Amino acid sequence: MLKTLSLSALLFVAPCGYASMFDYAPHGDVAHEQDTWTSPHDLALEEQAPVSLIPFPQQVKWLDGEISVPTNTHLAYEWVTESDARFLKMMDALRYDEKLLQNKTGGEKLLCVKLALAADALPAEHAAQGYTLSIGDQGVLVKAVTPAGLFYGVQTLRQMIAGGKGKLPHCLITDWPSFQYRGYMQDCGRNFRSVERLKKEISLAAQLKVNLFHWHLTDYPAWHVQCKAYPQLNDPKHRTRDKNDTYTYDQIREVIQYAAARNITVIPELDMPGHSAYFERAFGFKMHTEQGMKIVGELLDEFCKEIPAELCPIIHFGADEVRIPNAAQFVDFVTKKLQSHGRTPMQWASSRDLPVGEHSIEQRWGEGIDLVAKSIPPERIKRRAFDSTMGYTNLLDPALLVRRYFFMRPCGSAAGDEKKLGSIMCIWPDGKVDNKDYIPGMCTMWPGMMAMAERAWKGGAADGDHLPLEMTAAKTASSRAYELFENRMHALRHSMFAGEAFPVWPESAVWWAVVEPVPTNKAAAVRDKVLNKDMTNLKVRRAHCANLYFRTRPDTGYLGMFSGTKPGHTVWAITEIEAKEAGPQKFMLGFDAPARSNRRYTGVPKNGEWSACGTRIWLNGKEIKSPRTYKLAGKNNHPGNAWNFEKPLSPEEIWWVQEPVEIELQKGTNTFVIEQPYVGEHQSWGVSLIPVEE
Repeated sequence: MLKTLSLSALLFVAPCGYASMFDYAPHGDVAHEQDTWTSPHDLALEEQAPVSLIPFPQQVKWLDGEISVPTNTHLAYEWVTESDARFLKMMDALRYDEKLLQNKTGGEKLLCVKLALAADALPAEHAAQGYTLSIGDQGVLVKAVTPAGLFYGVQTLRQMIAGGKGKLPHCLITDWPSFQYRGYMQDCGRNFRSVERLKKEISLAAQLKVNLFHWHLTDYPAWHVQCKAYPQLNDPKHRTRDKNDTYTYDQIREVIQYAAARNITVIPELDMPGHSAYFERAFGFKMHTEQGMKIVGELLDEFCKEIPAELCPIIHFGADEVRIPNAAQFVDFVTKKLQSHGRTPMQWASSRDLPVGEHSIEQRWGEGIDLVAKSIPPERIKRRAFDSTMGYTNLLDPALLVRRYFFMRPCGSAAGDEKKLGSIMCIWPDGKVDNKDYIPGMCTMWPGMMAMAERAWKGGAADGDHLPLEMTAAKTASSRAYELFENRMHALRHSMFAGEAFPVWPESAVWWAVVEPVPTNKAAAVRDKVLNKDMTNLKVRRAHCANLYFRTRPDTGYLGMFSGTKPGHTVWAITEIEAKEAGPQKFMLGFDAPARSNRRYTGVPKNGEWSACGTRIWLNGKEIKSPRTYKLAGKNNHPGNAWNFEKPLSPEEIWWVQEPVEIELQKGTNTFVIEQPYVGEHQSWGVSLIPVEE
């Protein structure tokens, strides 16, 4: 039986057998030869780092020496200065989370961490959330001006312990966030999530220094918030999903307090007047009518009475994707009602939404053409704003989502201020999900959050708008930074995030030669030339990274290497892998997957085929067939928006949540040729060939 190869037995090289026929040097760059993106920190410090940290610190000095940390170690805290009641609550939360996340049993040992609140620990501009962490022969000391800063210092330490293999390096870290908020949104209005699952996600998010949870509580299917004044809102007969699931006010307070102990602010969203079909089913009239607004006022009165302002200073009332004749009146009514309860209103803000109230916080978002710009032009921010324009998790494939968050600037700026508040990554499963455990994997929750947290904490003056679509060559600053970030993600995946769905794998080692699109009716002749390594009269370009994006769907703005190409064209992607020995290697292969929003998609492949798009693969000159078999083989082609959201997606439809495919490699050079037709705009046109190891 052949031994399974590990990635260490593989070498990924530019496809020289083809590259020698290019019009440029074999090691030429991709299309974007001028790499203007720069990392906000010295990459040499990251290359020298003995541990993987996300976000990477603003300032760090790695020193000689280390501290041994035995297995089954938990942290004990000793106050250098007088204790702070707020941080004591955080300490209780940390003790709980350590047991939850490490799952240690018996034989526990303690590492003493000294904590100090000091007014002069950091300059005033970094005092709110900054910290210093020093590790040396004298032990571990965390200093900060505020309890929040101490909390973040401890999060850095916990990451170091989780991935340190029993050692803590001597170091001096001074760290602070560039933006006030780093947040994520979970849509529990369409797909109810249990309180216990939400709490686990909050604990994990806190590890990444995320400090905002946007809790989308109501949507078309249901008002999932307890309602005392109008219990018919909670009646299962008016709900279309999760009919018996309601968050009681006690549970909502519990989640908010749980998050606060981990330095996370919860912003609940009660979506109105749009996304409220349940309201009309329950009452027989719409929210924006005179009768409806009376009830809306009572609902807000009750919610604000039950969830006091000290727990919940900001309330989001949606106001998105709706047109009503009394838009200004409705917005004015709701914002004044919330302000009367001491709350700051918050609204979605795009061209498709109601006007934003004068005193509301904006949450900028976009899709299609709006999404191409990626982040908000700074001059458009006239009031306090959150940036959610980097792409929804229900639209983009995993690697593209991570790349976009890694290279984009929140609020279009290097750092935040009193108006540029930060970033919120939005997790919309949209359609009905039977098994809620699939949501983080289908929507790339944890890799996306890591990239969002990195950029919103680190900031960065450089604009990397073009980079997610076509990565630069390996030796450029942008590509090196992304590869190092991949390594950090991969390390945390196997330490603190073990057991969580994580549909992103290191991809920077893969190189491609790509034959530019030709009309599909001419594909046969080009195919023969490609397979015979005859590149004369063909346009070929170099590409880098395992996931290639040629042209995404219109709802993502036609992003990709060939964004101007129309359906009816075909490309070829070629890569070479050097294997030190013969044997099977596992790959994640993907060629199209449905948007989790509107289900647009070419469908489940027929058995033995790689995709429903007509994808073909040759390995070392011999065509290979897919070993996969599908219960839904040949089904679920959706050329238009398929708004049948009550039919859950099957894991068979999403390649990145399936098991890897095993392919036999020969010793030495292995050449993959992938032919990928573009059959329609409902296709996410691209190629993913990712070597993986478990």
